[in-house]
Amino acid sequence: MRTAGELCLLVAFVCSAWAGLACLAGAFRQQPSLMKGGRWASGICLTAITAAMLILVSALWKKDFTFAYVAQYSSRLLPWYYSVSALWVGQAGSLLLWTWLQAVLAMIFQIPVRHRTSQLHQAAFGGIMLYVCFLICAMVFGVNPLERNIAVAEDGLGLSPLLQHPAMLIHPPVVFLAYAAWTIPAALAISVVSLARAARNSSESPNPHLNPDAPADQDILPLSLPSGHSAVSSEWLNAARPWALFAWMVLGAGILLGANWSYEELGWGGYWAWDPVENGSLLPWLTGTVFLHGLMAWRLRGILKKSTLVMALTTFALCNFATFLTRSGIFSSLHAFSQSPIGWLFLGLMVVITLTGLHGVIRSRRLLAPERSITHVFSCESQVLISGVALLLLSVIVLVGTLSAALSEPLIGRRIMLGTGFYNSVLLPIGLTLLATMAFAPLLRWGRGPTSTQKKGIRAASVTALLVTVAAVPAGIRHPTAVAVVGLIALVLASLGIAFQMDVQRAGSASLINRMVHVLKARRRQYTGFLMHLGFVCLVIGVTGSSIGHRRDDVVLGPGETVEFSGRTVRFVRLHEQDTEDRFIAAAELQIADTDGTTFTLLPAQHLHHLQDEWTTEVAIHSSWTRDFYTILLNGESDGAVRLVLIENPLMRWLWLGGFVMAAGTISALWPEKRRGVMEAQIHPVEQTSAISADRSPLPRLTSLKKGA
Repeated sequence: MRTAGELCLLVAFVCSAWAGLACLAGAFRQQPSLMKGGRWASGICLTAITAAMLILVSALWKKDFTFAYVAQYSSRLLPWYYSVSALWVGQAGSLLLWTWLQAVLAMIFQIPVRHRTSQLHQAAFGGIMLYVCFLICAMVFGVNPLERNIAVAEDGLGLSPLLQHPAMLIHPPVVFLAYAAWTIPAALAISVVSLARAARNSSESPNPHLNPDAPADQDILPLSLPSGHSAVSSEWLNAARPWALFAWMVLGAGILLGANWSYEELGWGGYWAWDPVENGSLLPWLTGTVFLHGLMAWRLRGILKKSTLVMALTTFALCNFATFLTRSGIFSSLHAFSQSPIGWLFLGLMVVITLTGLHGVIRSRRLLAPERSITHVFSCESQVLISGVALLLLSVIVLVGTLSAALSEPLIGRRIMLGTGFYNSVLLPIGLTLLATMAFAPLLRWGRGPTSTQKKGIRAASVTALLVTVAAVPAGIRHPTAVAVVGLIALVLASLGIAFQMDVQRAGSASLINRMVHVLKARRRQYTGFLMHLGFVCLVIGVTGSSIGHRRDDVVLGPGETVEFSGRTVRFVRLHEQDTEDRFIAAAELQIADTDGTTFTLLPAQHLHHLQDEWTTEVAIHSSWTRDFYTILLNGESDGAVRLVLIENPLMRWLWLGGFVMAAGTISALWPEKRRGVMEAQIHPVEQTSAISADRSPLPRLTSLKKGA
């Protein structure tokens, strides 16, 4: 089976290379037969990769230690679900999973156009398949997931105890799925620039490779050249948007799953005291957010074209950079794999793609000239520009902070670690700027300043926010940052409420409920964007509350002793000890009397895993919408006492809620739109209503809809 799996990888390598080159050649030479052959080769490639992965999964399931990978990451006592999850724990297995996900998404990408030959889609598909070829090449010539175990092993080394957590069953696959999905917008961006230049050149001289006798059902659908100054088809905007939204949502979910694992498994040290490798996945999420806003500005106003294409390439490049961080060995990390040359392959690929893409954008700068200019400070496009600059600045700061420890030692001879204080002081103004731009979005228009009605709404929202800010101080919120955040959140909510009220009032004379439903349906894209903004507000609430209100105390308690902490009474009852087949467990039973008089029990524990001879900390958390009470057992004393860490994190649950709200907004934005009446979504690149901010165009009234029906 192992030999068959290696043969499958070789077949996949050859087929992916042929698929990529054939589709690219067919797209640029306008030869449908090449594209068709490339699609067949991609299907064989996916089949071969699937077979190779199933062979490794079967070996993990059966715990076949003749596979070196199985012997390294599994053991006889490891539960089957953790044994299978070892597929994405090791360097070779995770690369195989990533390759399979990339091949699957490539096939899904070409399904809508399999019966027609779209130049843009086929060129992008060819680029994606070449990336699949690169991933397979890294396995075939770098790390082989199907390598034979030279030693005869009766048992394996097992999975790291820290990785035996439910979040780790899905966190890595979700992140790899996001990385694979971000490849598609990048491939579309490179293809649209290349094909636009080719289309412009072909308009001056006929294409000698075009087959005039091709059957009608195989005619090439060329990259269109819209009228006006733009020479780039809007086709790529419609193709890139759903994939970018999907990748952005999945990557955000993966980041939060990793944060939840860190919160529950490693002990809470704050947002910037965690594994630096996690920042590698945060960077493409930030630039991906800029890319999504750039797509919107391009679609609605024909602006920010060059920067949008650059952001697509940058996001994909940062996905490869994150892979470099985990696979190069420059970080000692729970997420990092052992040092390997393939990490540097990803870094090299990142550099090549970035430079090639930038070169193409620069050469196509005339084709990418803006169709309009930003003429008003208080307009939607100016807010998109400001928020984009803020997010890019945030990305640069996170990147510098992540690399500071690795680069400072070889450059200046000493290791510099940037702590929480640096991040909080530098990133706070950026976060407040993002909230401010988000607050005014519902009451602004595209291309023009606000109307008199919208100006009244802005004034009303500002007054409301000011009153809430003033009331926050006597209510007990005195920290300057907390007061500023409360005021800006009030401004966001007030602006959104006023904008919704305006839309409802203009929707006709039907009942209030019917008008509200009608507004949400007619402006679904706009309000799903606002829903994502509300998710970000929830994230800000959670981060601000748990950062400013964070309290910690280290205590030593004997049996029956109590301690007061943040208004609670914590009583240590006794230490429970249990020895099982795979681990020794020591758990401290704590009875807590809460501030409202309720009582609950927590069992923070320490586990000694016999196979690895390694201790792990199992925290115990009591969570509510107002605060998390977080307990850690450090160790036991000889006299029966225990050393504990008691932590209070206010509003922590709002952080996780924000992720769900943003995901709900993204799913709604991805949901197919109805193709009837006024509910039909217009695809025009300039006139369409914004996905985030409306142009406030008149809403059709419900009465007219009924008459039309």
